[in-house]
Amino acid sequence: MSPSPTTTAINTLTAVHAKWSSLAPTHRILALLTVSTLSLLAASFWRKYLRWKALGAGGLPYSLKGYLMNLVVEWRFAEGDTVDLGVYERPEGRFEKWGEVEEEERRTVAKGRFLKGELRERGGVRARAKKFVIPQREKSLAEVGVEPADEKLRQAYLDAFDALHSANSNITEWRTSVLERRGKALFLKPSMPLRTLDQQTQREICHIHGSDLSGHVTLSLADAQEVIAKGWGERHRLSGTKILPLGYTMMYIPRSDEEVEVYGRIFQAGIEYLASAE
Repeated sequence: MSPSPTTTAINTLTAVHAKWSSLAPTHRILALLTVSTLSLLAASFWRKYLRWKALGAGGLPYSLKGYLMNLVVEWRFAEGDTVDLGVYERPEGRFEKWGEVEEEERRTVAKGRFLKGELRERGGVRARAKKFVIPQREKSLAEVGVEPADEKLRQAYLDAFDALHSANSNITEWRTSVLERRGKALFLKPSMPLRTLDQQTQREICHIHGSDLSGHVTLSLADAQEVIAKGWGERHRLSGTKILPLGYTMMYIPRSDEEVEVYGRIFQAGIEYLASAE
């Protein structure tokens, strides 16, 4: 007859106590330190995982597996400084195929300007993205809940985003974002040519995140540099790696109708940039 669960537990505790009692004092201290350290590391890991989950779904599985994938990508590819403007002056070190394309393509990617009108400085304290790599967001779901977006402003922004397709219906189409793996995004039509240096976009031009209304758009390097310099966005931490083009830029959350208009112009610049391939 097998022992009861209670008996088994008592026997296990007795064996552990006997083993513990046989340890030298220094070994006991080392054991306690090891257990304490592992507990602290586990607690820290779990807190960071919960903060990652609070960003909402995007780009990776919305699970512990996705978080681990995020950590691997960060370790393997991610850049640290997403507002450094110097990287745009040295694009040859950021594109594997830079030397394989014609000078005209390199010139358009690096120096082409598609933003219409003067881009003013964005006032106030500069917004910043959360530190995680995938997904990249300005706010967590908790922050959105505490500080809900003004519904009228939110709708105005979504309407302005929808209008981008109406104004460019001959060259764009709506599809599910391939970069976020969810939500709608504006794509360059398959009939339009795509530059070699923009292949990583998979024709996706821009999208807005339904959680916090931040977004992403691929710009020419000159336009991306100006957008970041004037405080309207920052690079993705994978921009300029094997995963995303250097012009892939995060847009912060609009705070007024005037800013909605500015972001509309920035998204339009992304459309015209990707559509300018010949």
